[in-house]
Amino acid sequence: MRFNKQELTTLATQPSQKFDKEGVLFLRERQEGFFRRSEISLERWCRLRGNLLFYFKSREQWSEPLGVIILEQCSIKVDSPTTEGPYGFHLVFEGGLSQHLAAYSEGERDAWLQSIQLASYDCMRSQLLALQQRMELRRGQDPDLDVHMWRIRRGHTVDPSELPLCEISLACDNLLCDGHGRPPNPVLVVHVYIPMDGVWIKYAKTEVVERSSNPGFLNTVSFRASDGLSSETRVRLTAYDVREHVSQTATPIGSSIVTLGAVQETDRLRIPLRSPSGTTVGFLSLTVWNLELEDKGGSTESTPCRSAPENDIGAVFSHRRSQSLPPRLGIKLKLPHQGHLHQLFANPHVQTYRFHSGLGGDISVHEVMAESRLCFQFPQQLLALWIQEEKELLQEVAGMGELREPWHSRQVELLDRHLQLLHLYSQAQEHLQAHRGMVMITGNFFKPSSRKHDRTLEFAPVNLHLQRMWVQNDTLRKSGFYDIITVGAFTAHSHKSKNGGLIKLLQQLKESPGKDNSSLQGPTKISMAHGAIQAIKQLRREVVDGMRALMKLAKEKQTAGMLPICEDMISKTRILLSLWDPGLVEEALSFVEEHKVAQPVPEETLDGAEEGLGSLELWQQQTLSPYRRITQQLNFDLKSPDVDDLVSPDSPRCTRNFWNLPTNGTVSRLKGTDSNVDVQKSLSQSESSQRDDQFVIFPDADGEYKDEEIDSTNEFNSKPASHKTGKNTDEIEVDEQTPITNGLETDPGRKFLDTQAMCSSPSANYYKPTDEPEPWDLTQLNIEASVMCLVSKVKFLCGRCGSPAVRLRSQRGMGRSRSFRSGLVCHQVPTEETNSPDGVVTVQPTSSVSSKNSSQVEDMKSIVTDAEKEGLVKTNEDTIGLSATMSSDDVLNKTVDTVQKAVNGAVVRNGATVRNKFTEGLDFASIVDWTCELRPSMRKLRQAMDGLLKTARLTHSVFRVQEDSRAAQKACNVRYRRDVCFSQALTSLVTGLMAKLWCQKPDPTFLMVLTTLGPLVSFEGLLSYYGDEIDMWGDMAVAVEDLVTVTFILSRCAANASSSNSSDANTINNNRCGSGVQSQQQPMPRVVGSRTALTVYLPVPDNVHSLLPLTSPSTPAVSFNVTPVFFNVGINEMATLAESLGNTRPQDKSNLDNYERLNEYYHRFRKLHLPVEPPGQRGPSCAPLQPSLADLMENLRVVVHTKQSKNVDVLHVSSRICRRMKGLRFTSCKSAKDRTGMSVTLEQCQILMSEYDLAEHEFQRALDCMRSEGSRRENTCKNTGVRKYAFNSLQLLTLPRLYRPPAGTYGSAQT
Repeated sequence: MRFNKQELTTLATQPSQKFDKEGVLFLRERQEGFFRRSEISLERWCRLRGNLLFYFKSREQWSEPLGVIILEQCSIKVDSPTTEGPYGFHLVFEGGLSQHLAAYSEGERDAWLQSIQLASYDCMRSQLLALQQRMELRRGQDPDLDVHMWRIRRGHTVDPSELPLCEISLACDNLLCDGHGRPPNPVLVVHVYIPMDGVWIKYAKTEVVERSSNPGFLNTVSFRASDGLSSETRVRLTAYDVREHVSQTATPIGSSIVTLGAVQETDRLRIPLRSPSGTTVGFLSLTVWNLELEDKGGSTESTPCRSAPENDIGAVFSHRRSQSLPPRLGIKLKLPHQGHLHQLFANPHVQTYRFHSGLGGDISVHEVMAESRLCFQFPQQLLALWIQEEKELLQEVAGMGELREPWHSRQVELLDRHLQLLHLYSQAQEHLQAHRGMVMITGNFFKPSSRKHDRTLEFAPVNLHLQRMWVQNDTLRKSGFYDIITVGAFTAHSHKSKNGGLIKLLQQLKESPGKDNSSLQGPTKISMAHGAIQAIKQLRREVVDGMRALMKLAKEKQTAGMLPICEDMISKTRILLSLWDPGLVEEALSFVEEHKVAQPVPEETLDGAEEGLGSLELWQQQTLSPYRRITQQLNFDLKSPDVDDLVSPDSPRCTRNFWNLPTNGTVSRLKGTDSNVDVQKSLSQSESSQRDDQFVIFPDADGEYKDEEIDSTNEFNSKPASHKTGKNTDEIEVDEQTPITNGLETDPGRKFLDTQAMCSSPSANYYKPTDEPEPWDLTQLNIEASVMCLVSKVKFLCGRCGSPAVRLRSQRGMGRSRSFRSGLVCHQVPTEETNSPDGVVTVQPTSSVSSKNSSQVEDMKSIVTDAEKEGLVKTNEDTIGLSATMSSDDVLNKTVDTVQKAVNGAVVRNGATVRNKFTEGLDFASIVDWTCELRPSMRKLRQAMDGLLKTARLTHSVFRVQEDSRAAQKACNVRYRRDVCFSQALTSLVTGLMAKLWCQKPDPTFLMVLTTLGPLVSFEGLLSYYGDEIDMWGDMAVAVEDLVTVTFILSRCAANASSSNSSDANTINNNRCGSGVQSQQQPMPRVVGSRTALTVYLPVPDNVHSLLPLTSPSTPAVSFNVTPVFFNVGINEMATLAESLGNTRPQDKSNLDNYERLNEYYHRFRKLHLPVEPPGQRGPSCAPLQPSLADLMENLRVVVHTKQSKNVDVLHVSSRICRRMKGLRFTSCKSAKDRTGMSVTLEQCQILMSEYDLAEHEFQRALDCMRSEGSRRENTCKNTGVRKYAFNSLQLLTLPRLYRPPAGTYGSAQT
């Protein structure tokens, strides 16, 4: 250590009365010799003062000290007892060093040991604290009990909407100065007496006022009845003089005790402060007021404006008086209405202030900081979606079947990659769920900054809080809420990297295929296929919703509205047929045909006896490949949820028996249409189960079959049977004439219109490994025929049967794919070819034929035969004009023309037009139930759309297998990191939107902007573009950008909505996300969709829902997208270093790009012609002093283009623009604790000065007060346990002046 020798010598030679102990001790010292070193004990004269032990050569007065031992961080080890002296002990220091000392006698040694033990600073500190506690307990005061601990013991939290008994503002005057005439640094501490426990608890504390004998304090104190206070409660107010800010060392000046009832009876109270000796040391002034609820005004606006009418000449505009003047009579301050804050946020911390305006008025401020209850709940919904998406991709790849090498290894790699992601997402969801259980015990609903590197909680945002300020200036007749969401940077802290974050990673992914131009097509095909799948899923859901609406109208026999629904379905099916490039599908199907491994046990061999058993034995002897080993493990993990519901009471017996086949170990053939022979084989249980594990990977429980009646209509298809048993030859025979009791509420057969079952059923979304893909042209033809049949039936029921049907494709656009031709002539085990009774074309393996065209003619004949069964066509082969010599394209076009003309009633026979056979066969008067007529065509359309999606998924999986494995692994890692950041960003955004919609009065202007443009969302970053924070900045920029893709839909809260028809959409949404009915305690947002197209359903209360624009059948709900902007400027010492190195160009460019986006939004906002100026005015003759929005935009343009060190003006101007345009504000740094606290308090004070006339000379005082006693300092304590901002002296010098905390509020703490 460093020391001043002269000062130590002076201290060591002072008189004996200033030392704690003196005496002779033997010190063991090291002696240096010529040949060796030795240690000997020498007699020394020792003197102890504080924690310094000096030793001298002799006791002479002028002897100088030989050395000093500092008695800190050391322990004492006593030597073993001896019969002869000296009696020694060791001083063992941290680090291993030790010093041996000894005394002449045992008693003298014990005396030295006692003095040395009491000499350290830690010992003296603990003694001081113990003495203080004894003094406080003697006074009847618990030093460790404050109001926060008191509330925790009682299990009580503060309700910001609670009306307090009263609120007081404090001021002192004539405080005594010290002996040198210097005024004190006063602070007031308020204690209340709790009679039941007999103790005083610390209830409130004001800020410290520097060097003032007449201080006026800005903090106010609210007394709440929920804390057990009443008019008889005794209140003690004590004034202290703070001598040292860092350690908060203070001496009492004086105190005064008064009852709360006496305070409530008057508006102003002045009482003396008395010292412990009873002398008056000053006076204390209390200004008292009672608050009234804001709801009494009846205003529906969040910022009520009560400007005087212009013709009221006699109106007098006066200001509220400050507490130094008599209060003006008749003035009531209002308590803000916080809405449903307690439902969405927890553990609110409330702080109140009273500032002075420039003309003597008062500004009342309520500051609230609360934790979001969505912090750990909402990310679980996102993880559930991503888990489902990984399962879908697994099913896609496994549905291709096993491929040959070299593609087999790539297929296994792809499966392993998805399994790893599935494991990571599932683990994260489990950890969040487990932590949510811990939240209920600990009561903390936020992720502290100390756990930001914890991978188990990486999907939850760091330190997410709502920072709210409510301001009222009665002089200006203005009040309002100002919310800021404070949250840590959206980044994956646990992913160690120094590559610039997601921005650089995504750029590398785009640039990586540059070496090989051929690989450029891979990602393009994959993205095209993925986009097409999402579009098909969405269009399929919309078409099914339209069919559900048609069924509802058909049940009620209402023709109005049916034709527009049909037109909408026609347009959507047109889009469906135009989504895919037939060339890509042909390429994918050809790839599967070429590289797919034939199954060891063909399904058809089970129909034979000895041949099938022999193949099975051969199959059992084979070794499982990696593909089969993985898919065997997935047999139970990826089981569809509707498999467990197959034994429900309304399930048909035929379906139940069919699904029991594998368990019974028996494969039985049901009664078919072409053969009535029943063949039954008995296989052993082990063989059957082993076969199931290997080949039946994904259970095939389709939603439309699980709850059907046994005596439904003839549309029960053999497709489920073929999927399960591997047979394509037989189907279930059902009597077409069986009468049906129909109804949407009672008919289980309507389940094929259940979108939840449709989305979760594997057979409706994926091929099985043993399935033969359906040719693309046949899929399109099935959709066309189904839509034409459905539309013709609807037009017949509406009395417009003569209307022409719609042709979805032109003849020129129809082509034949190579896979279709090869599928018709594939050489497999011969089976009979059957036609579905529901009219959907299915591809069945056929025996070898001599001509491809002849087989195509047979297939086309089957299509016309199916149409004839529907009553559309009654003709023969000659009428159609099919022949074996025709080309494939001519055959297909001729068939479609025949069906088209049959529907339109325009089939020409012998020169005469024959009427539509469909209308001839049906009597409108005899049709009792319209739904019976529509259901077959609807089911056919649904099955055809399922086939379209299956082929699209197969194509997508083929392109993904062909992708480069290294690039795919890198993209997988980037996607996981992007999901982590996006989860944090979306959770924070949803928290801000819910706070705006639920936690204050409805703002019509905000709702107008929300429903027309979508709200502006301004993210303010304080990250430095240096070191690790470069990655944080890159991650956050991408996460904010990804919020553009999210669609938000406002829905009436299910807890408040009645079970009327208007809530049907909400019920559907509940079914989609599986959340059911929301609880009344907490309105929970719901998220549905896919990674690239998320939809968040935001519940809104009734008072907000009533202000939304009226919806129409075409737009059943209000939807919007947000416009996010992200401005980042570093302010700490790392930002100084980055700017000196010239590394901030990417940050400056990002700020310019976000300015352009903000400017574009401003031009759209300006077209709404909304009042953007602050409504509050100081009178009819006083114009508002606010700059216009156009001036602010011009100012932002200038400052963004200005090259300036730590250009924080960008942040200040952009925040004002955001509030003018009713946007949402977010502020972030690394952990949303220190720099965020400085920024938030600065923004709040700037709002007070610019909009509420805070006096300019009071600005710095108000800023220091909010930082020293406000909620942001409480935030540091919640995160680190220390009420200090983590700034050191070096960082303080590099911070901009307005971002520096006051003295005593910063120091060494955890960052």
